Amino acid sequence: MSDEQIISGGDILITGGSGFIGQHIVEELKNDYDIVIADITEPPSKSIKFIKTDLKKPFSISNSFKTCIHLAGFVGGIQYFTKHPVENVRDNPRMTANVFDACLNSNVKHVIYTSSSVVYQHKMKFPTKEDDVYSSPPPSSSYGISKLVGEYFCRAYNEQYGLDYTILRPFNAYGPGEAPDLDYAHVIPQLIEKVLSGQYPVEIYGDGNQTRTFTFGADIGRAFRLAIENKASRSETFNVAGNDEFKIKDILEKIWNLTSQNKPLKIKHLDPFKDDVQRRYPSNQKIKEKLGWEPLTSFEEGLSKTIDWIKKNHPN
Repeated sequence: MSDEQIISGGDILITGGSGFIGQHIVEELKNDYDIVIADITEPPSKSIKFIKTDLKKPFSISNSFKTCIHLAGFVGGIQYFTKHPVENVRDNPRMTANVFDACLNSNVKHVIYTSSSVVYQHKMKFPTKEDDVYSSPPPSSSYGISKLVGEYFCRAYNEQYGLDYTILRPFNAYGPGEAPDLDYAHVIPQLIEKVLSGQYPVEIYGDGNQTRTFTFGADIGRAFRLAIENKASRSETFNVAGNDEFKIKDILEKIWNLTSQNKPLKIKHLDPFKDDVQRRYPSNQKIKEKLGWEPLTSFEEGLSKTIDWIKKNHPN
């Protein structure tokens, strides 16, 4: 075992912390905690400790860490995870197992696992509550099933070894920090990029009547802080979601208007993805009541900040 990588040097370990959600968690926590990011990719901030780590291989954690936030995984918009079913179903559980084993053999007392709204893929009850996942057929997407398996890891390691966990299920994260890659990114940066690049008519998948409940990155960051600091989070699962449900075509219209286009919006409808979800509208009452969390950024404000960030950082 001597050839295992040893991660050391902080009190909170964030696996996969270089990604979009990781950036917002780091921003929320960096002034109060000694953070180490373990990731295959270097984070944007050079001020945070970073250890390049292939989480698909077993590794060890030094005894300085007390909390682990597990974000790492093959993730992206629906285009991305549809193209990478093997990496999702094979490598996401492998990474999760390695993280839990490393935590078990260290002083880590609490793992915060980042699940996904995709675990509710086939649920038709709205607003969807956390326990509704147990009365729903399992996800048919490889990404969704890999996230659900990760939740089972949380409960299994708690039952057998007493390792505390919190499961957070963010819904449609958006905000500054996510590059508008048309293969990888989620729907909001994709649509912003299409509009700013002059695509006309603007392409969307399906009829645009699919609904989503979006959550601003900084609000998600606060949810992770509360999961660390509030003992009521232990052995619990929470939806992390905004308050409002929007149709994709209405989101596009908002982006069109906020970017001051000088012609009427026209839409080109592409074939929908086979694993696309028609409606996604969760209840966020549990996290409000137990942890005192609520979304503080209105959708219009968050959308404007996201557009401004993309204009500045990814000009066409």
